[in-house]
Amino acid sequence: MRAATMKTQIRDIIVRRLDERRYALAVDGVVRYVGSEEECQRRLAMLAPKKDRADQDKALARLGRILR
Repeated sequence: MRAATMKTQIRDIIVRRLDERRYALAVDGVVRYVGSEEECQRRLAMLAPKKDRADQDKALARLGRILR
């Protein structure tokens, strides 16, 4: 079982494999999203802390498009 874990000062973000096709993205132990590995990795990148404000703005815009 593969898992990607990213610890930040505020929270833990983890991507875990559930079965052959599904992965779960959990923030502080609470599953926030279940989907493909690619989608979970993309959401992980959006949630990861960034130092560049322009990258944060782009990630927020992508998230807005996904949630519509």
